[in-house]
Amino acid sequence: MKAEFEKLSEISLSEIVDLVNDVFLDYVIPIKWDMFSFELDVKENSISLEDSYVMKVDGEKVGFCINAIRPNRARIDAFGIKRNYRRRGFGSALLDYCIDSLKWKEAKEISLEVAEKDMVASFYEKHGFRVQRTLLSYYVDKKVEAKPYDFENAVMDEIYNISVFNMKEKLRFLNWQREPITLKLSDDRYDHSFLKDRNKNVGYVVWGTSEDGAYVIDAAPKEFEEYDEFFKRTLFSIQNLLSLEKVIIMNVPENDPLNKAALSAGMKPFFRQWEMIRF
Repeated sequence: MKAEFEKLSEISLSEIVDLVNDVFLDYVIPIKWDMFSFELDVKENSISLEDSYVMKVDGEKVGFCINAIRPNRARIDAFGIKRNYRRRGFGSALLDYCIDSLKWKEAKEISLEVAEKDMVASFYEKHGFRVQRTLLSYYVDKKVEAKPYDFENAVMDEIYNISVFNMKEKLRFLNWQREPITLKLSDDRYDHSFLKDRNKNVGYVVWGTSEDGAYVIDAAPKEFEEYDEFFKRTLFSIQNLLSLEKVIIMNVPENDPLNKAALSAGMKPFFRQWEMIRF
């Protein structure tokens, strides 16, 4: 069987989306992309279609490796092989091809995420990836007891500058999806607000709504010793503003203060991932 590789930039977005959705049907949390959400993800996560690939076997599209690139770093945003072609060496061939191409882009490290304790982690370990930390996803489905903040529209550049400062000062330990540049590139996708207490700006939140409720992308206070109380009040403020109870936050690094704040606010974990890195 002959395997070939084709750049994602050379095929239609609808074909990419259909292939991804097909491959991920049996994933722990099934992924369901549409063309609009995929285009937003491409922008927000610095995905390079020129440096992402589809694998063809005897002309059939059987797998993909979608790569995001930032200076000196890369991230495998999505990787998968159709069920009938798994455990036959095609996954290794595709991953090796992508790793080599990212090396040519001068990526000093490559990251990805897998569901915690998923058997596929051993596959990535064979290719040099190692678990660095756990990312936790949380939900709350009852009212948080706290005082509400007032919301004020924020300019994303201001949030970006705050986030950059927090990273440089090692106050935050962010993953790819909530790095400063990610927040900046998501400017037209989410709500971004300053939170005010008696007309004083106490922090920011990047957030949005879905059919199931609300979600938080990132939130940080000005005073880090008050992170737990700030986040609790932020959750209640969103619940209060929208008259709902369910709020989720995805993929929070275990060593970031936002993780402790989510637990302190009474949020419950529902999904755990490993962040794996290959240096």
